[in-house]
Amino acid sequence: MENKFIKSSPKYDGIYHKVLSNGDLTFYVRYKQGKTSKTVKIGKKSEGVNIAFCHQQRNDIINKAKFGDKAPIIKHKSKDGITFNAATDNYIRSKELTQKVTVAYKSVKNIFGDKTLDNITIEDINKFKAAIASEGKAPKTINSYLQRITAIFNYAIDTEVFKGANPCKKVDKPKVDNNRERYLSIDEIITLKNAFADNPTMLLFIELSLSTGGRLNTITAIQKKDVNLGARTINLQNFKSSNSYKGFISQPLYPLLERRFKELNNPNDKILDIPTRSLQRALQARLNKLFNNGLDIKDTKNRVVIHTLRHTFASHLAIKGVPIFTVMKLLDHKDISDTLRYAKLAPDNGVEAVGNLWQ
Repeated sequence: MENKFIKSSPKYDGIYHKVLSNGDLTFYVRYKQGKTSKTVKIGKKSEGVNIAFCHQQRNDIINKAKFGDKAPIIKHKSKDGITFNAATDNYIRSKELTQKVTVAYKSVKNIFGDKTLDNITIEDINKFKAAIASEGKAPKTINSYLQRITAIFNYAIDTEVFKGANPCKKVDKPKVDNNRERYLSIDEIITLKNAFADNPTMLLFIELSLSTGGRLNTITAIQKKDVNLGARTINLQNFKSSNSYKGFISQPLYPLLERRFKELNNPNDKILDIPTRSLQRALQARLNKLFNNGLDIKDTKNRVVIHTLRHTFASHLAIKGVPIFTVMKLLDHKDISDTLRYAKLAPDNGVEAVGNLWQ
């Protein structure tokens, strides 16, 4: 049975949700049409609906109610069209971005000066790519910049403030060295767990990471209502893509969660009762002591960091022969190329397959 309407966001008006008996959320948007207040059901969190999507849907509904099928073009245009800076501001305002992601998008402002979108060429983007490469930026970082520029152009096209093509489509992305992915062996995992045997909170974080492969901010955001001990599932938030997905509870994790549940009364209570910064400092210090002695801080190929737990989760799935598309789903990757780095770890049955080919 659904509860009363709860305001979903202090940032955006008119977005509400109800909490279902199973802990899922149903999102609604409210708006006024004349003197009448209207409420429209958008969908459930478990179906991938989030606040950013609701905000966009509410704007679309209001615009359609006012203007019919032809919604007005967003302002902030020069006489020649919308500037890249204005398009960036529009994108940031339209999305439910974390502070860190907002700062990342603001970092691409002003790279094209006051140029409008229709005056930005492939050559302009290649010059920018070359400039940041000359500063020593890693290929992965360069690709992140290009992805932000691509997202801004795509949003401008989707909202019809720009009628041209996205020039980023014809810009080559630097190749990222996917071999730079350290993961822990079974013995190293045991060593790490033993190091925190007397610290239930840190041990719970480690088991959650190794059971779900979630990123740091995903794990620290888990609330009691997100966990279903009976079904052995956990609802997870991918803050990188503003998406929700499902993780699963491993055998070592189950008793830790069961014990933690007895300490929590409110469904909105966090599973981990430690500030993220404190967790980061304590865990990274121990990882350095256990695995990073003698390694240069820039040696990303061999150093163990907190994100290594995510790679450990995926790597051991691949080693056990789990299909790569299942690994992709469990990591909530949007692009299979991000997951294929683990394919090389899968058991090699080529000899047996070819040997039995004609039998």
